[in-house]
Amino acid sequence: MELRKMYYFDAIVKYQSFSRAAKALHISQPSLSNAIKSLEREINAPLIERTTKQFRLTEFGQQFYERSNNLIKQYEVMNTELIELAKGEQLEIRLGMIESANHWFSKVMVAYQKLYPNNQIVLIDTLYNQTVRQALLGLHVHGVITNQQIVDIEIKSELLYNEPYVVLIKNDHRFAMKESLTLVDFIEEVLIIGMTEFQTSAQILKAFELENIKPRIQYKIERFEMIKVLVEEGLGIAILPQHYVTQHLSENLLIRPVQSEFLNRNVYLCTMKNRTFPKSILKLFEFIKTMH
Repeated sequence: MELRKMYYFDAIVKYQSFSRAAKALHISQPSLSNAIKSLEREINAPLIERTTKQFRLTEFGQQFYERSNNLIKQYEVMNTELIELAKGEQLEIRLGMIESANHWFSKVMVAYQKLYPNNQIVLIDTLYNQTVRQALLGLHVHGVITNQQIVDIEIKSELLYNEPYVVLIKNDHRFAMKESLTLVDFIEEVLIIGMTEFQTSAQILKAFELENIKPRIQYKIERFEMIKVLVEEGLGIAILPQHYVTQHLSENLLIRPVQSEFLNRNVYLCTMKNRTFPKSILKLFEFIKTMH
């Protein structure tokens, strides 16, 4: 049984159409139809119920799709692993990473470059749970540094560290006289947060909810760096991960601890469980786990 035909069948199921699949595969529709008919003859069973109005897999077709899809994934992983192992120390290593890890990861890059000067490191913003999973299983990244513990039978989540949140304020703000704050202190303050679909923002909002406090949110910002700008302009205050704001802080800004049992977060290194990596990539993972 040819792997090529499995790819063809996978595309037909994905696009729910022979014509759309043929276009995506860059082959003619008759060639695609003939390949599937050949596959059906080979296994001696129909895979697709052919009607003019709808696309539907037979019961056998559904089973074949699930099993062939797993074989395709295994082949792609194996092929990627062999290519990387053959290249050894001339690789493009792709990592997804949360923004707050930037300050310590630069030290990892300096140490790593001394050992493997020919390897390239590509850093990609990876912020959402499903995106992390898809990036890893789709082989788009080798690993992800994230504040989400991905629970999946195919993904390993290793705890790197736990970090608290802090309050970011302008140096002339009334909170500057306080040693620490509680969420009750925020009732009269304008709060600047990240986008609500971010895990960080969701955790902050959940903390307010659990303490039965309604924050006054006026700005929702995608980038942490822009949040710092707005705080410096006096437009509000923000709660941010400690690791993000302790480095390169403007002289006009201050941070203060916030006392809440609900405001701290874990940061993980997530990788595929059964993927084989070259020594040079394993060394990068080792640096990440020891230099944060």
